[in-house]
Amino acid sequence: MPKTELQRVEAKTRDSQFENILVKEFELSPREAEAIAETAHDVYDLQYYDPEQQIKNGKIIRTVVSKNAKHGPKLEDLPKTQVTLTKRVRKEDKKLYRQEDKPSVRQTQILRMTEEALEQDGLLTQDDLADILEVSTRTIRRDIKKLKQKGFDVSTRGVYQDIGPGISHKTKIIKLYLEYNTYSDIQIKTRHSPTAIKRYIQNFGRVLLSYKKDLSITETARVVGLSEKLVKEYMELYIKYNSDEYQERIADIVDKARDKTSVNAGAKKGALK
Repeated sequence: MPKTELQRVEAKTRDSQFENILVKEFELSPREAEAIAETAHDVYDLQYYDPEQQIKNGKIIRTVVSKNAKHGPKLEDLPKTQVTLTKRVRKEDKKLYRQEDKPSVRQTQILRMTEEALEQDGLLTQDDLADILEVSTRTIRRDIKKLKQKGFDVSTRGVYQDIGPGISHKTKIIKLYLEYNTYSDIQIKTRHSPTAIKRYIQNFGRVLLSYKKDLSITETARVVGLSEKLVKEYMELYIKYNSDEYQERIADIVDKARDKTSVNAGAKKGALK
């Protein structure tokens, strides 16, 4: 068996073994076990093997224009900054590819990378995205147009300089959930997988728990592992939707986050015995 094929089989086997342990020994559902295995890949920066993505840990380091750079000078003369971007196609993205189409996965990558760059004080150009994703700038423009039609802001350099930063796609997904859209509804509207949607909602719940403990935005960002910009967006969204109409949804999110935190704390306590 070729080395690349062997690596792929070994990676899938380890995933299956881990998920099987979670189901049998921790009595989780197969879907929960799969989500945990997927999250472990993200937390520990592991890469699902993909022969077409020969990038260490699925990350690339790119020098891009600083978000504070002004219009006017030539692009090459503007102040730059280095950013780390997630180019890899995640397991959840591959599922989306099977259910939807390749442009949907690429659009998810565009949203993820432009927001990662912005959080690191950098801005990607359409040319940057075309180069990274190995498509034409025309394809990138078409993808961005479709994302805008869905209501998403894509913070490329031109857009950011003209209108300033918009809210993240994660915040827009939480907004849809607060408005009582189902996972299926949100998946259709945003082309994000149920696993990704669930993760965003869980993180939103963790932010609300931190808020109820009177933690600052900086402290919450550190505890939850999100950027301060995203935590601030989540808090502003909570303040906007904290009314009788959405109270049931918010309470459900907080309860699930609290239950998840209690389970994790119990597991850690048991491991220390």
